[in-house]
Amino acid sequence: MSSNASSRVCDSVSMRRRVCDLLTAKSGGCSRSSQLFTRKLFVKLYVAVAALLVSIPPGADHVGAQEQQAFPPERGDFMAGAERFLSQHCIRCHGPELAEANFRVDHDLTDAFGDRVTAAKWADVVEVLNGHQMPPNEEPQPDAAEVALLVDGVTTELIRAEASQPRSVAVLRRLNRSEYHHTIRDLVGVDFDTSHLPPDPATGGFDNNGDALTMSPLLMEMYFDAATRILDQALVEGNQPRAIRWRFEPESGNSDRNRVTYDGQRVIVNGGKNRVEGDYIVMHHGSWDRKFNVRDFRLTDPGKYRIRIRAGTHVPDRQAVLASAETLLTMRLEDAIKRKPQEESGKRKELARQLEHFKSFPAYNYGPARVEITRQLGGQPERVAEFDIDAPIDEMSTYEFDTVFSNQDAGLTIEYAYAIPRELENFQIQWDDRFARPVAGIDWMEIEGPIYEQWPPESHLRLLFPSASRQTDERLYARQVITRFLQRAYRRPADAAEIDSKMLLFDEARKHSKSFQDAIRMPLTAILVSPNFLYLAEPQPQSVAEKPKPLHDYEVAARISYFLWSSMPDDDLFRAANRGELRTREGLNSQVARMLRDPKTDALVTNFAGQWLGLREVGANPPARQLYHRYDRHLELSIVEESLAFFREVLQEDLSVMNFVDSDFVVINERLARFYGIEGVRGDHFRRVVLPTDCHRGGVLTQASMLSLTSNGTRTSPVKRGVWILNNILGIDPGLPVADAGDIAPKVPGIDLATVRERLEIHRELPQCARCHNQIDPLGFALENFDASGAWREREGHGYEGKIRDNDPLIDASSQLPDGTTIAGLEELKSGLMRQQDAFLHCLAAKMLTYALGRELGITDRPLVDDAVKHMKSNALTLRSLIEFVVQTETFRMQRM
Repeated sequence: MSSNASSRVCDSVSMRRRVCDLLTAKSGGCSRSSQLFTRKLFVKLYVAVAALLVSIPPGADHVGAQEQQAFPPERGDFMAGAERFLSQHCIRCHGPELAEANFRVDHDLTDAFGDRVTAAKWADVVEVLNGHQMPPNEEPQPDAAEVALLVDGVTTELIRAEASQPRSVAVLRRLNRSEYHHTIRDLVGVDFDTSHLPPDPATGGFDNNGDALTMSPLLMEMYFDAATRILDQALVEGNQPRAIRWRFEPESGNSDRNRVTYDGQRVIVNGGKNRVEGDYIVMHHGSWDRKFNVRDFRLTDPGKYRIRIRAGTHVPDRQAVLASAETLLTMRLEDAIKRKPQEESGKRKELARQLEHFKSFPAYNYGPARVEITRQLGGQPERVAEFDIDAPIDEMSTYEFDTVFSNQDAGLTIEYAYAIPRELENFQIQWDDRFARPVAGIDWMEIEGPIYEQWPPESHLRLLFPSASRQTDERLYARQVITRFLQRAYRRPADAAEIDSKMLLFDEARKHSKSFQDAIRMPLTAILVSPNFLYLAEPQPQSVAEKPKPLHDYEVAARISYFLWSSMPDDDLFRAANRGELRTREGLNSQVARMLRDPKTDALVTNFAGQWLGLREVGANPPARQLYHRYDRHLELSIVEESLAFFREVLQEDLSVMNFVDSDFVVINERLARFYGIEGVRGDHFRRVVLPTDCHRGGVLTQASMLSLTSNGTRTSPVKRGVWILNNILGIDPGLPVADAGDIAPKVPGIDLATVRERLEIHRELPQCARCHNQIDPLGFALENFDASGAWREREGHGYEGKIRDNDPLIDASSQLPDGTTIAGLEELKSGLMRQQDAFLHCLAAKMLTYALGRELGITDRPLVDDAVKHMKSNALTLRSLIEFVVQTETFRMQRM
């Protein structure tokens, strides 16, 4: 934990009081002696956590109050050269006369590199010089070698200064929500839902940063509650529950009055107002009265249940769409002419225009019908599945998935989920059953369970494994159970004292328990709320001046597993640590190669790529449906998965990371292929597809996930897109906007018809805005051919509901890169960024190191980032080579400081 840890730790008196209240409530059904025992036990456990959190070495909380150590730089020619550079290129704007951005090089940049404020100013200088942000393009530019000399000199002095200061206390890193979920899965064998736990704050771009993963009384209470629920799910008693298998036939009725008896329960089976054909219903479109719903039942035994649906689809072709539209629109036309014969000529022209829409609009190149399934428990709905029905309606297939039921009031609902954009030409007819659109035929829905692959279940046997001592020596067996579980939970060998302390809990609990299984829950629960489980515990320094310590073999194993899997080490990794194999380059590389082949590496894809690319923000401010009609839920799910699948492809196939900047392939499913205009892709699974000629895709910049999340819902945002490129591709922090930046003046004449580019040019006329926007906006302008949903366009639409008219302005995507290179649009943007390979490699390496180390990088880490880039360049620029480098570094295998 950092030296300001005491300010982040809750008051211990409050913590203890909260625990006492919690345990009093939790133990209401127990005897008084058991209540007292339980309360005393968990107060001790909680105080132990609090003590760990506030255990700051002597003098650590006085570090901030100490005088800054004097740190004389190695002046030599450095400061003299720096002063010459600053006087020649910087002082006119950042001197006593102007002091732009409240920054003066003659006052703020002294040789006191040991002073934190001064060091931060020098670090800003390095940042703007590396990012070509200064001097401004209109000013004389310094020689590149001159800039490099200054940057290298400043970096060297900053590193020397930081290395001379007393080290802060090592960071104790708590498991974040994702890591807790994966660890419980691998430790106990329970897929525990952690959505009720509070989300973890992201610092430095990632939510596994030790400084931000705090602990509170409420969170500790939630961990205690989670531990009891996890063990309730994992441990079973008695015989295997009797399985049920209920089949619901939708054609049996279409109202809530229709009830069918299943095991004595009168269950509502409502097939909705859907057309019945033989033994199945046909779902044509979504509507409140077109759902297939079963509800008003309770399942006796909570657990995992398997839902099966027998279904098929019919997908009409373009000719069928056109024929159905012509029939329906002609009928409407004839009715209109009867009412107003004088308008016949205009109405027939309107019909021709409407039919042209059905001939050319891409949304009528249909895919298979899609359904979503909602589960209701205790009146609370939750979407539990959503999928395409790819089987023909005359050759139906069975689709199945698993979900969890409690013994609350329950229900299941199937709803049609294929969205067709609502256009002026179709909104009157697309919900008419005669209009040709994908339909889903539903034969039946079935629920079976509770599902157990074996009895007792694997989670039970993982904790209470077979042993000869189980029947002959209960206490010896308890010790075996505790030892095995404790070592796996703590991710290291256990010492005798730890085991003895948990045996004391078992002995005391056994006095108040009816069975061995009840008693063993106590020490197991204690382990699950121990700081040794909740934290990646590492050796602590005895003083702030102590050097970082190397991690032990088991701690290195945990570092690797939480880096690549967001979970605990497996048995192979434990064995490698026990044999000392993680001390050698060959041993580390062997484990990394093995672990990257494991499906659990998907956690790296989801957690690293998902946060680096900002995918968790997709959908937070989605494109407005009234403007971007083709954007729907299926597309939103697909664009997120596209970016993850693309990262997965680069990782698993050992491709160059420069594919993130530009690639000749995409990784898409059928829904995205329709959206991107790529033919020949069938099915909802993601696969690598070579880009056709003249397809404006390739790399992450053109993926709809990035393009939509960097828009404002109603229009594109070159500012957001420019900031995204600076942060995530070039590794440049553009900083926060100035306080008085403001918005575009709302009463500028003609602003409603101005393009986004024209609006920003007006905005840049404000002097306080120009400095940042001149750097940010040009990068975003190069992506203006993509609208807010990520679709390609040639004009900026100003028509009704965003429609593009013939006289709407053409997109101007001309721009320039931060180094001043002029570019003409998307392709030249990607070419220019490809030429800035070093900047991207440094950006990617810094982000990977931040994620792997669980802390933000400092100036002293710059040489580490440089070495990572060199390693990648000598190893085909692959992600695997970057990961291997990270794991091999001394920094990765040292205490987190």
